[in-house]
Amino acid sequence: MAEVKFVPHKGKKILLMDYSNSEKEDILKAIAETKLLVAKEPPKSVLGIVNVTGSGFNSDVSNALKDLAKHNEPYIKMSTVVGVDGIKRAIYVAVLRFTGRKNLVLKDSVEEAKDWLVTQ
Repeated sequence: MAEVKFVPHKGKKILLMDYSNSEKEDILKAIAETKLLVAKEPPKSVLGIVNVTGSGFNSDVSNALKDLAKHNEPYIKMSTVVGVDGIKRAIYVAVLRFTGRKNLVLKDSVEEAKDWLVTQ
């Protein structure tokens, strides 16, 4: 089940956008929740992790993720994506091209992403 929440890590607050092992409907619902949560934060303040490990993707999810990345851009200081393989790598590249974001990087695990983000 996809979920979105702030988690503490080494004295920092990190937004965990956990869409891992989730179905399309759950991911789309969580993306909508993410937008509401992020919009409450100050500009360029959010450290975020998007976890898509083991989740299926289709055009609806791909488009929703592109829209989310564009929506979140004013609020994100730095973010990471975990679980990108296969077709998800093409979606990741498309999101970067669509949004022009430079603050969205790939990491191998949620723990690696957390450790990296707190240094930003």
